[in-house]
This record gives sequence, C-alpha cells and structure tokens, in this order.
Amino acid sequence: MFKKIAVAFDESPEAQRAFRSALDLAKLAGASVVLITVVEKLPAYVSYVSAVAPEVPHLLKTERQVFYRDMQSRAKEVAERAGVLIDSTLVEGDEVEALVQAVQQLRPDLLVVGLRRDPGGIGSILGGTAHRLALHADCDVLGIR
Repeated sequence: MFKKIAVAFDESPEAQRAFRSALDLAKLAGASVVLITVVEKLPAYVSYVSAVAPEVPHLLKTERQVFYRDMQSRAKEVAERAGVLIDSTLVEGDEVEALVQAVQQLRPDLLVVGLRRDPGGIGSILGGTAHRLALHADCDVLGIR
C-alpha cells in the first residue's frame, strides 16, 4: 500500500480538496504526507518593473515564499491534529517540471493532485497539469475532483 503520499499543494480550492483526501488516505494507510508547493517564475512584465526598481523581483519572490510557507504551516497543523506525519517542500520552476523533479527526489508512492472541475480552454484539448503529471511522474497519481 502507500507509505508516503505527496500532495501538489497551493492556494487553489482543488489543492485543498487534494490535501484533505490525502490526509484521509494517509490515516487509513498509516502513511506520511509531504506537501509539494511550486513557486513559479514571476511574470515577464516584472522585468519592466525591475528596470525602474531592481529590488521588486526579489521582494515579490520573497513575499510568495513567505505566503506559501505560511500556508504549508497551517496545513501541517491540520495534519498533526489528525495524527498524520507531514513534511513540506517548496520548489521553484515550471509547475509540471518542478513537481516531476520533486517526485523523483522525494520518491513518494502516490502523488495526489486536485482536478479542476471545468478546465476549459486549450488545456482540455492538450491535457492539463494533472494529465501531464500522470504521464511523467515516477509514481501513481490520484486526481481528486
């Protein structure tokens, strides 16, 4: 069965549902949980701002990291109250590539991801994040609706 469950974790409602489901599964299986949060690159327009205020990109990146660490800390409290061992990591880069690399490094038995209820757009034709993760992750992937 699953001994180590990773969760693709961010501020989205989909990730929150994935986290709650991963906790339930971890309790049943006696597994530990690791939260993986991707800090994506800043949008290209920030480079225009940095021409006038060079410190802004660093401040924005630091602010995002603090936000995500705080979010992970709150999730850890929930997991600990539920009696589940939990760890977390922040990774930087493209969402899918960074998650795949984190999975390769952490070696979980399962990656839990939240599915958008209505992805729409080009993602529904080419496959969204969860589909790309299922194709490239070195473990089973569970999508939560």
